[in-house]
Amino acid sequence: MAATKLVPLALSLALVSSASAQTASPPVVNLGQAPAADESAVVAELTVVAKPPGPAIWLVEKDGAKLYVLGAATPLPHSLKWDSPRLNKALDKASLVLVPPQAAVGVTQAAGFILTFGGGLRQPLGKRLEDQLPPDLRARFVAFREQARKGPGDYKNWKPAVAGFLLLSDFRQAAGLSEAKPVSTVERMAKARKLKVKSVGQYRMSAVTSIAGKLSPDDQLYCLRVALDEVAYDAAHSTTIGRDWAEGDLGAVRARYRESAGQRCLTHVPGGAALLEKGIAQTTDAMTEALKRPGVTVAVVDLGFLLPANGVLDRLKADGATITSPIE
Repeated sequence: MAATKLVPLALSLALVSSASAQTASPPVVNLGQAPAADESAVVAELTVVAKPPGPAIWLVEKDGAKLYVLGAATPLPHSLKWDSPRLNKALDKASLVLVPPQAAVGVTQAAGFILTFGGGLRQPLGKRLEDQLPPDLRARFVAFREQARKGPGDYKNWKPAVAGFLLLSDFRQAAGLSEAKPVSTVERMAKARKLKVKSVGQYRMSAVTSIAGKLSPDDQLYCLRVALDEVAYDAAHSTTIGRDWAEGDLGAVRARYRESAGQRCLTHVPGGAALLEKGIAQTTDAMTEALKRPGVTVAVVDLGFLLPANGVLDRLKADGATITSPIE
């Protein structure tokens, strides 16, 4: 298994300018109903100025420091063209750009993980994935596999959970959806401005593969089901996924990103919730450190870390930061 295939698996299993003061108040867009118990109060209650176009951005301020947070949605269409005057202006003032945790994996590590955890991730000798699936799951898996232009041999040796997330990644690639965006786009924008780009941390592949290797047969099937549910969602919304995000339609984005397949799988299995908590805490710590430095920082944070109750923005506010939606 190539290292490039392990990275999406780890990350999956791992979230307008205003009118001038002399004009009438600018229109606002309410984000919808009051937050559910498991949703971020900061995200759900904050209103956002309707213009300019662009994805949701939050301005976090503390002790004179400014942190602009771009909520990242994955996947986005490779061909998506989007513009954000607020992000451009923030980058023009910034000296540092923070991006999500990266999976710590290389070719040597990938081979080591397969050898170390192969017994838990691979089918027993002589067994084939599709032969082991219940009829309903097998039918769904085969249908999506064929849409991804993959044959049965591409997944035959993997346990259901691993195969499900590999298929999700392959399906997105075949559908023209990118799991690297918008982070890769913001990194290019930062590079063009000669800004320092820093990851908020790393996910160790061993932590993810260790959990995957210990899944019970029922957990394996559950994680496969939620992965296939996300494939189905992506297939039905491939033309709107990017548009909703790029236009800052947080109502639609919230509905989709309340809990991804990776989150649903991880929170269902022993050790998974702790891994997700580590990601949120790691990101929050990096944001807190950024607010201790003078000047402006831009951070790209997965919506999966922003939307849950007690997510990154909630924790920053609880620590004394002021959070608004920038209108400049």
